[in-house]
Amino acid sequence: MAVALVVTSAAGCQWPRDADGTLDRVREGTIRVGVAHNPPWTVTGGDAADGQPPEGVEAVLAQRLADSLGARVQWVRGSEAELMASLAERGLDLVVGGLDAQSPWSQDVALTTDYLTTDTVVAVPAGSATEVAGQRVLVREGSTDAALLPDHDATAVPVADLPERPDAAAVVPDWLVDAIGLTDTGTHLSSLDHVMAVPPGENAWQSTVERFLLALDDDEVRRLLLDNHRAGA
Repeated sequence: MAVALVVTSAAGCQWPRDADGTLDRVREGTIRVGVAHNPPWTVTGGDAADGQPPEGVEAVLAQRLADSLGARVQWVRGSEAELMASLAERGLDLVVGGLDAQSPWSQDVALTTDYLTTDTVVAVPAGSATEVAGQRVLVREGSTDAALLPDHDATAVPVADLPERPDAAAVVPDWLVDAIGLTDTGTHLSSLDHVMAVPPGENAWQSTVERFLLALDDDEVRRLLLDNHRAGA
């Protein structure tokens, strides 16, 4: 009798469950997606009043997620801090913006399982020596990777923008190396595990988002990154 009651009870419950019913509300409804500007992952563009949706890889993915649920997207542009505060208060259903699994917001919101890992590498023109020690390496100004180059006995050369096809060693994301005619030296400086963010306690909704993300093909996501890079995102 006890076993039968447990089975009956479990059968009548949705698991995992949302504390605030997000999944039931957004399915065939509206997903409120916060977008922080972080090319090529997200490109917020101009004024939201122009009716144009944001661009970038994760904007595409968020729209695909909505399509899979028969939902429309309400885009909300803002800074990462503004969006995360709204997400924590359940004013949004999803935040995208090239977030990393080590995000400092993980105490306030729920981060999905990472769906793609990218590395930042030192790459050189084809035919060049792949020994990084002693080289002067181009690196985007403000990048935290510049501080890691001395650990490899290399000298950072900060530049406002990397050339389209660098003629010297440069710090670039791994998905871009081949496309700009460079060769990976094997020196990887940092790694990012990419995630999205959902409100805390919305377990059924988070599970749905994660199933969507984990079903993505890595190669396709990397192609989207390249497409956005070529488009100037």
